[in-house]
Amino acid sequence: MEDPRLGLLLEGRYRIEERLAAGGMGVVYRGERVGLSKPVAIKFLHRSAAIKSDRRQRFEREAAAMSRLSHPNLVSIIDFGSLDDVPYLVMDYHPGASLKKVLEGGALRPGRAVFIARQLLAGLASAHASGVVHRDLKPDNVLIVGKPGEDLVKILDFGVAKLLEGDGGPSELSVMASTLLGTPEYMSPEQARSEQVDARADLYAVGILLYEMATGRKPFQAERDLAVLRKQIEEAPASPRGLEPAISEGLEKVILRALAKERDQRWQTAEEFSRALSRAPEGRAATSHGAVQRPATQAPIVTDRTLRVGSSRPVRVRPLLIAALLVAIGIGAWAAVDRGVVELPDWLGGKSPSGR
Repeated sequence: MEDPRLGLLLEGRYRIEERLAAGGMGVVYRGERVGLSKPVAIKFLHRSAAIKSDRRQRFEREAAAMSRLSHPNLVSIIDFGSLDDVPYLVMDYHPGASLKKVLEGGALRPGRAVFIARQLLAGLASAHASGVVHRDLKPDNVLIVGKPGEDLVKILDFGVAKLLEGDGGPSELSVMASTLLGTPEYMSPEQARSEQVDARADLYAVGILLYEMATGRKPFQAERDLAVLRKQIEEAPASPRGLEPAISEGLEKVILRALAKERDQRWQTAEEFSRALSRAPEGRAATSHGAVQRPATQAPIVTDRTLRVGSSRPVRVRPLLIAALLVAIGIGAWAAVDRGVVELPDWLGGKSPSGR
């Protein structure tokens, strides 16, 4: 059946052009901001769910949560409204593939997995700083966009986000804070026990995503959701290196700590988790291609470190010695100018070879 929303103009600003996807809570369309020719994504709550106060509150909570967020790794909300008493969100549109689609091709290179995970952590760090916990981070909610061969990560769908007040307590919008929400394969043990959650539940989910990206399989699987939840609470994950030998010992330690059953034993912040990944061999080498690349504009920094000159043995060079050498070279250069041996360019106060 043809979708009756196609072609509609919302509040005179957004034209609905194409149905993109549908999920448990709503339908997502591609649209256009009229007059600007700017593509947007428009998410409607299912009509059958819109009449239920708890579902409507969840959707409105998504609007409130996303409106507080601004980060390159988070999809931004542009507008919010209602059509025929059905609420909708207008968001930035980013063409790309979900991480779920990407993982259909199997495990990623460990360096690429770390590169994606660190972007997830960067986005979550921004959300957590604003008092927002995602609570349903999974491959479906991670969008990979950018040019071919690059990975720019965008986190989607804060529809089950828990908003926190500044003191860390639940806000009035967190009317479903004690309800079991999320996807069993990516839920933290405290979520599986229907306990109060905090930002460390998101870090646990990143640990599972990283495990899956690097090994090609989820750490906890079963035919029934309850069995998966029991494994989340009770079972230790299999060794990532046992599944994928290319994973370094350092990266395995980072992953397994992220999956600790007790939240106090995990990484405590997204920044701490990201720094640990940067120290793993894959993190030190990770770019979008998993290779070592120094930005072209970044000059090498000389400090009190061991330097290598050609193939000779290591030489210890101290900053004061370098400064003395530079002064000596400068004095010698100006002396050469004074003797007429060399001429300086105009921008250094000298003359050009033509004398002009």
